[in-house]
Amino acid sequence: MNGVPLATIEGRFYRAILASRVAGVVDPPGPGSAGRYHRHGQPALYVTQSAEWAGIAVSGYMREDGLPRMIVPVIVSPAQVLDQRDLAACEALGIDREASNVNWRHFLAAGDEPPCWRNADAARAAGADGIIDRSRHIPGGWHVALFRWNALGGPTVSVCGEPVPAILSDSDQHWG
Repeated sequence: MNGVPLATIEGRFYRAILASRVAGVVDPPGPGSAGRYHRHGQPALYVTQSAEWAGIAVSGYMREDGLPRMIVPVIVSPAQVLDQRDLAACEALGIDREASNVNWRHFLAAGDEPPCWRNADAARAAGADGIIDRSRHIPGGWHVALFRWNALGGPTVSVCGEPVPAILSDSDQHWG
């Protein structure tokens, strides 16, 4: 890992996903999908530490598109991730962790590259399996974007329980 301080995460996490995609909960996004830490066509699997946080994270999207989401518990085997809560780790890679807090969708809509993609690029180049994203709306909350999983050399992710419907939170908070 080139001397870059990476953190190990493992255990139970929760994945919020469109109800129509619940059968493929650990599948990578489609080629037309982009997100905070992945460009179109790049693999990324977004999970969070609690079912409640997963519901909060997708509530804004549910308000926008009206589509139901499911929250699915998954087990993640040990993964080496860049922890953006660790200022020294970010500095070691030249990452501006505040760049991950901007609304990436605004940049994309304007035809610009979201600055958070550069942070993900740096973590990928350092050999990280993923990146920890500091929550912008949940005090002390954090999420994980895995760049690789269920492939040789990466962590494994498997479903470990039944999906439950995401309940729209009282706030308009989301990962946007």
